Amino acid sequence: MFTTAFKFVRFEKSKSMGILAAIVISIYLIGIELGMFFYLADIIGGIVGNSNPKYSQVFVVKKQTENVNQLSPFDIRWVNQLRSIEGVEDTHGFVITNVAVRFPNGKDAPAVIIGSDYPTLAAGPYAELVHSGSIENLANPEIVSTDFYDNKTLRYDVKLGTRFEINGKSAIAGVITKDAKGFTAPLIYTTTDKARYYSGMPKSQISGIIVTVPDATKVDAVTAKINQIAPDLKAWPKEEIRTATIVNVMTANNMGMSFATLVLFGIISGFFIIGLTMYSVTYDRIKDYGTLKAIGASSGYITRLVITQSFIYAIFGYLVSLLLLIISKIGMAKGGLIISLSPALLSFLFITTLIISVGSSYFSIRKLRKVEPSSVFR
Repeated sequence: MFTTAFKFVRFEKSKSMGILAAIVISIYLIGIELGMFFYLADIIGGIVGNSNPKYSQVFVVKKQTENVNQLSPFDIRWVNQLRSIEGVEDTHGFVITNVAVRFPNGKDAPAVIIGSDYPTLAAGPYAELVHSGSIENLANPEIVSTDFYDNKTLRYDVKLGTRFEINGKSAIAGVITKDAKGFTAPLIYTTTDKARYYSGMPKSQISGIIVTVPDATKVDAVTAKINQIAPDLKAWPKEEIRTATIVNVMTANNMGMSFATLVLFGIISGFFIIGLTMYSVTYDRIKDYGTLKAIGASSGYITRLVITQSFIYAIFGYLVSLLLLIISKIGMAKGGLIISLSPALLSFLFITTLIISVGSSYFSIRKLRKVEPSSVFR
């Protein structure tokens, strides 16, 4: 069966190349769109994602907040009050506020400074995010972090030891993170006191509280208890506030709908282009299929033969698409666009390839079911 199907594929080289090209283009575009979607989702929820997973199980923010990139300050006394709740091991206040940075070349840029208490640094960064320097450096005066991929946004090649200004006050890049990016502006991490110093936020206020709940089974109970005793605040399990932030931003800017439309368009256009091309190949070889029927091949055999051809197209098309996606991933990473080709995404793309290729063979199968063995003599 496979040998016969491969002979049919190989015989129509030009049209087979057209089918493969359609599969490659469709799957590549779908892969790039989904890769960019997940990349944007990561940086939209980056403030949550960059927090230290050892300490950050629950986030507490102002009640009206559904976007962690836009936090309103509240009373710092809640840090100690929430610590007494059953199931809570510790609480960590953190500060997030917008600042302006200026570099020795005179270029300035907006940024977001994030501060949490040393040595836990519950709001981040943690060791796995550090590209150069040491987390311990953040304990020193004037030391802050910048991200390796934010240099283009900041318009300056920031390295360890680079001195610059934050809101007109001297700062030194003592830690360089990698892929600890934010959505609205570059993220600068430091300690709570230095974040207050650079931003001017009073000591009586914080932007949020990270609650450490070691027992995962108690997270929901702790969240409910905080929401009960703090009516002006809202507690979120870590992943829930990250998801809420992504949904809030995606819906507010219609980004989610745009990505979904492009992916759907790629699937539909690929389906019909491949289907019509395969139908054309089938029509050209109608006498060959008629011959197979004339020598005893059943309609089921002909159907399996066409489906096997579509599988061959799908496998080759997927492999070429995967190669192009890997090349694009490497190229985009150099510019700071980190596309993750996760196993789940690759599995989805493979299944989509099979659906497009095998599904589009329906037009050919429908035509061949009507073919009579006598057509070979016409």
